[in-house]
Amino acid sequence: MTSQVHKKDKHIKGQDRYVHHKVVNNAFMMHASTSPFYPLFAALDVNAKMQDGEAGRYLWAQCVKDSIEVRKKVMRTCHYLRPLVPPMVHGKKWEDGDTEKMATDMAYWAFEPGAKWHGFEGYAEGQYFVDPMKLQFVTCGIKEDGTYDDFGIPGTILANFLRGNGIIPEKCDLNDILFLPTPAEDMTKYDDLVAKFIKFEKLVDEDAPMSEVLPNIYYANEDIYAGWTIRQLCQYMHDFYKGHETSTIMKRLFLRDYLPEYVMNPHDANMELIARHCELVPLDQIEGRVALEGALPYPPGLLCIQPGERWAPTVTKYFQILTDGINKMPGFEPEIQGVYIEEGENGLKQAYGYVLKKEFDPAFK
Repeated sequence: MTSQVHKKDKHIKGQDRYVHHKVVNNAFMMHASTSPFYPLFAALDVNAKMQDGEAGRYLWAQCVKDSIEVRKKVMRTCHYLRPLVPPMVHGKKWEDGDTEKMATDMAYWAFEPGAKWHGFEGYAEGQYFVDPMKLQFVTCGIKEDGTYDDFGIPGTILANFLRGNGIIPEKCDLNDILFLPTPAEDMTKYDDLVAKFIKFEKLVDEDAPMSEVLPNIYYANEDIYAGWTIRQLCQYMHDFYKGHETSTIMKRLFLRDYLPEYVMNPHDANMELIARHCELVPLDQIEGRVALEGALPYPPGLLCIQPGERWAPTVTKYFQILTDGINKMPGFEPEIQGVYIEEGENGLKQAYGYVLKKEFDPAFK
C-alpha cells in the first residue's frame, strides 16, 4: 500500500503532508549507519573465542607494539608528517624509547596540560591520552602554536594518493590522517604504509605532475587541473584553507562561546521537519534560523549543529568554506549530511539547509 501511494502521488504533491525524498532520506540517515561491519558481526562468537584469555591479550599487546614501531619508522624517515605523540618522554626522543616499556607506560601517550605539541586546552593532568590503537599522523602545514606555515599538505591529498595505491585510511581532515590498527596487521603491511609515505614525499619534493600522483582526480577534472603539479595542488589547497582561517573556525565549532543557540530539542525539531513546517534556504540566508536537520561533514563525522539549534556565524562560515572548496577543488569533496549541495544556474554548487518556517519561529513573530 505504501509503495502505491508513493508511486501515484500526484494528488498529494505540494501539500504539507507530502513527504518528499529529502525528508525520507533524513529519516534513513538518522536511523541507519554504515559503520557496522556485518561479516565481523557474523563472526563475533569466533572472534570472542580467539581473543579469550592469554591469547587475546597477546594479540592486542603485539598490535600495540607494532603500532609503536611504525610510528618510530615514520619519525625517522619522513619529513612532511609525524605521528601524534609527545616529541620527548623521560628526557629523550619518543622514537628512542624501548618498545616493550612504551607499550605499558602511559607517559608515552599522555596529553600534558600546556604542552605545545598538541595545542589542546581545558583539561587536567592525567585526564586524556593518545589511544595507541588510533594511528594518527599529522601532515605539515600548521605550526604547534596553531598558526599556518607557508606550505602544507592537506590530509585529503595524501589520503587520495594512498587509496589510489591500495591503502585505505579510516579518515582524514585538514592536516591529519587516521588508521585503525588491528591484530590482522603485521609489520609487512606497516612497512608498505611507510614506503607509500616516503614515495609520496618524494613526489612532492620532485614536484611530480598531478596526473602521475592522483590520475583519477586529475583526468576527471582535467579542465581545472590541466598542467598542475602535486606541489602546486598542495600549495593551492593549503592557501585556500589558510586564507579562510579554517583551523580556527573548526576549533570554534566546539567552544562554548561559539556554539549555536539551543531553541528546541532534536525530537521536536525532527517532528517539525516531518510536519513540513520547514523551508530549504541557501546558506547565505540561513544564519539565525532554526535547523531542522543535524549537519555534519564526513570526515570527521561530528555534528556541527544539531536539529533545534539556531544557525550561528561560526557553523555557517564552516559550511560555506566547505562549499567554496567543492567549487574550487573538485575531486576532493567531503560527504556532507544535513546540508544539500546543489548546482545553481551559474554552474556553481550552492549549499542549502532545512530550517523552521518563520511563522512557527517565535523569534520572527
